Amino acid sequence: MAKFQKGQSGNPAGRPPGIPNPLTRFRQQIAEHAPEIITAMVTAAKAGDTSAASLLLARLLPPVRPESPGQAIDDGGDMPARAESIVAATMNGTLSPTTASELMTVLAGQARIKELVELEERLAALEARTQ
Repeated sequence: MAKFQKGQSGNPAGRPPGIPNPLTRFRQQIAEHAPEIITAMVTAAKAGDTSAASLLLARLLPPVRPESPGQAIDDGGDMPARAESIVAATMNGTLSPTTASELMTVLAGQARIKELVELEERLAALEARTQ
């Protein structure tokens, strides 16, 4: 693969320096007229244009995220029993599938942490035996 010389363009027939690309020019034009555009959008939204209202609200308000209510789960003590409680609560309709998924994710994270702690303990015991 040939290297280009320092300061020499890899595409000499390309866009000359100092000429902005079309996207930059388009953004500059929009920025120049932004106040009028926003005023027109607000006027249209007030007049009942739901597309204008939707666009304005989407830009001004953060999206509403689903909220899961707190849910008490039968704590069977060990991880498999907890997972079974979550599945049972979902199957009998007392727990939404979304909430169940969130709880299973938390449970999986807890299991990974427990796994790491146990692995560290086993490794420390092995190192102690070899010294």
